[in-house]
Amino acid sequence: MEFDKSFGNNTIGWSLVVLSQNHILLSISSIGVFLHFLLWFQLFYHKIRFDFSFIFPLCYISTDIFLIIGYFVQYGIRTTAKTTTSQVSCYFEAFFGIYFNILETCYLAAISVCRYYQIVRNENVYIRHSYGILFICIIIPCIIMINMIVQYEMSWCIVIEQPGSSCSLAFNSISVRIWNLTVIFALPIMISLITSIRCITYLKHAYSQQILTRRNHHHQLICRFCTFYAIWLILWAPYVLLIHLDIETIGNQINFLASLGNTIETTIDGIMLSVLDKRLAMAWGKTFNIVLRRLNWNQRNKVNPLHQLTLPVNNKTYLKNNNTHAIKSV
Repeated sequence: MEFDKSFGNNTIGWSLVVLSQNHILLSISSIGVFLHFLLWFQLFYHKIRFDFSFIFPLCYISTDIFLIIGYFVQYGIRTTAKTTTSQVSCYFEAFFGIYFNILETCYLAAISVCRYYQIVRNENVYIRHSYGILFICIIIPCIIMINMIVQYEMSWCIVIEQPGSSCSLAFNSISVRIWNLTVIFALPIMISLITSIRCITYLKHAYSQQILTRRNHHHQLICRFCTFYAIWLILWAPYVLLIHLDIETIGNQINFLASLGNTIETTIDGIMLSVLDKRLAMAWGKTFNIVLRRLNWNQRNKVNPLHQLTLPVNNKTYLKNNNTHAIKSV
């Protein structure tokens, strides 16, 4: 495999500009650690049920955890390095982030397909095809890894490092770029969009009474998914797209903004995905209610004054006495 001339030569850490940018990314990633830890703590604390229908959302969230851990490892290596960059750490920087970002979009496409079967075909694929679901969870990471290994072994991509920056991938073949853009990048996105459009079309033409009862729920689910996917695509896509395009003229600021959006998406994924999965929404909702009860504890347990409690009774007694006196008078 070929390397840039600067690789392992005179680069020890990040430059001052890149380091200041990574301080911002580190702060956001630290928030992500807290939010993801809180999410998993809530799942176990509130005893949320884990079953096969939860497997793809959990796989999706797990990619965020790996991305955050990978970034902290990368940050630690770059900020504490006293020698030139090793090949292992450079490979790690170049392949780790893009691998889990691609894996993330594949799991999101799998969620979309399962939801399509649930809405359009009224079929619970998690029960009828449980072994197939498990097989897909295992085969998707393997296919993505094989794709990267083949491109690496065939020298279709190389690892480069500019002085003061992180290692990155460069693609030597136009055909490989087209393959990565159409199959690796665009195909999972198109699957998610097409299945969502099919669901919307189906719900618009639903007329039977049984379907109409489920129509509103599914329509809300599709609307929430479209909102989630729009936000996710804006934050996630630029970073992965820039890697696959491999345009040398792109400035450092544009790369930083793409990395910033990707880091924000990784940080808030645990909250955003709750609009698609009721179990995640239940976990956040229960914790939110607990916090509200704690904040309003003193007000809700305040003892009312005695005159406020006895006033209605005294009023009733007074009215009763007046009525009795009026009857006697008559």
